[in-house]
Amino acid sequence: MIYNSYGDLTTHSFLRNRNAELKMDLATLSQEVSTGKKSNLTEELGGDFSYLADIENNLNRINSQTVATNETKLFALSMQSNLSRIAEGTQLMRDDIISVSTTLNAVDAEQFAKEADRQLDAAISSLNGWAGGRSLFSGTATGTSPLNSADTLMSELVLETAGLTDAADIVQAVKDWFADPAGFDAVMYNGSTTDLSPVEIGDGETVSLALRADDPDLTHALQSFAILALLDEPALALSDEAKVGLTRAGMTEMADSSSRLIGVQADIGFMEAQLERVSTRNEASKTSLSLAFNDIVLADQYEVSSKLKSTETQLEILYTVTARSAQLSLVKHM
Repeated sequence: MIYNSYGDLTTHSFLRNRNAELKMDLATLSQEVSTGKKSNLTEELGGDFSYLADIENNLNRINSQTVATNETKLFALSMQSNLSRIAEGTQLMRDDIISVSTTLNAVDAEQFAKEADRQLDAAISSLNGWAGGRSLFSGTATGTSPLNSADTLMSELVLETAGLTDAADIVQAVKDWFADPAGFDAVMYNGSTTDLSPVEIGDGETVSLALRADDPDLTHALQSFAILALLDEPALALSDEAKVGLTRAGMTEMADSSSRLIGVQADIGFMEAQLERVSTRNEASKTSLSLAFNDIVLADQYEVSSKLKSTETQLEILYTVTARSAQLSLVKHM
């Protein structure tokens, strides 16, 4: 009898402890299934979290660089797009004037002047462009459109060239006004004289889109359009000969503007290529680090589901055994 009582007590204690273990395992596995994460990272990492912390820090750094890269890519793309419109305008006018250069007359010149006036307005609009809520060509004054209107520009140039009748003199007066700090910069430019700071896009790599609307390579295009637009200004009352001469001079200036814009676009294109290269590298690093992070932190859903099913089965069996044990009595054995 003593032996049997001891056996019953041991069995009861075993069943109770086993039930508690299986319930704990069931709760742990259910948590891993619902969250997708391992429940005991301390055991997984042997108590050393430095490796996981390093992975998380690198992922956060790359995510920050990715955001900066994407914003800079949008900024560079918008710059390139707006400059392309100006470059197309200069090339079109240059080619059109060249095509009739041997037979150029005052009527042709006046038509070119009207087109130049339209292109000048479009060029200023392009340099006043925005992207992502920021002005493209205003330096650090990203909340300000950098240039005043084409009407303001032309009114100033009419005053500067009033009384001049020779094409060469008019061209020189326009150039002097654009180069004078009290001219274009004071009258037309509203942006900052401080360039945008370089942007870190990767480890040890930065990109600087430090291009402003007062850059000589950009203002030269405005200057070229303005020279041609002047010849149709009634206040100047230019002779037919002066109009033709001014058109030919404008053609030469337009060719120079086109060359300058190509150089500027090439510089931005180099930065765009750098942005794409770094972006690809960052994505590869992010993928590699994410896989390492997931291997440590995330639970294998197939394995966990199998264990969960096995634990549920064991718990059901344990309940059955416990129930049968509870039904045992001396009467049933007699």
